[in-house]
Amino acid sequence: MIESRNTRRSQLDRSTETRSVLTTAAIEVLRTVGYARATTQIIAKQAGVTTGALHHHFPSKGDLMLAVLDHASSQLRERLEAEGTILHADAPQIRALVEHLWQVYGHPEYWAVWEVIIGTRADPILHERVVKHRSDTMRNVLVPWLDRLALPSDAQEDVLQSFEFLLIAIRGLGLERFLDKDASYFDRHLCTLAEFLRHRLQGIRGQVSPPAMLTTPVLARRPRNRRPKAQ
Repeated sequence: MIESRNTRRSQLDRSTETRSVLTTAAIEVLRTVGYARATTQIIAKQAGVTTGALHHHFPSKGDLMLAVLDHASSQLRERLEAEGTILHADAPQIRALVEHLWQVYGHPEYWAVWEVIIGTRADPILHERVVKHRSDTMRNVLVPWLDRLALPSDAQEDVLQSFEFLLIAIRGLGLERFLDKDASYFDRHLCTLAEFLRHRLQGIRGQVSPPAMLTTPVLARRPRNRRPKAQ
């Protein structure tokens, strides 16, 4: 019985590892040769497995493309978890958050996501799945992170829209990598985005009613066993 359980666990581990290898290979192929040329045969070769093995784990190219999007969503979740929450719209922490997001959207790996988004536009059914995935990421990754900030109800929508705009801007800035801009170019614009978000959050905080702010300061980190100070 124990041997049977260990065998099943080993098979599951191998399956998870193979799916990860295939996803990584797909990302590399997408970002180097593009969506149109990213055939399952080329991806399988990149991963060092047979095409049959690839289709065992991902029945279609579309399924593998969605796994690429899943990987990007996981990266975003990890970066947000690493950042925690933002302390009173403090400038250094806002900049740190922008940098964390840039490490996801500005990384060459994210080019693979753009290839999937753009490359699937001629396939209405698959593209609909891609669009839904993007919406699900916002709902399942960003919104729960914002919910941890214990925002007053009258501030939640404004803060969500501010972060959506920030993500749109950072993703757009990432496309500038295709134009071979230098590091100072990106640093300058990331600073501008961080400053925008800081002022935006401070403005939202100023609009929230004082009673609400005393108990749940906008974007405040709650220290352990200590009550947050009113701003």
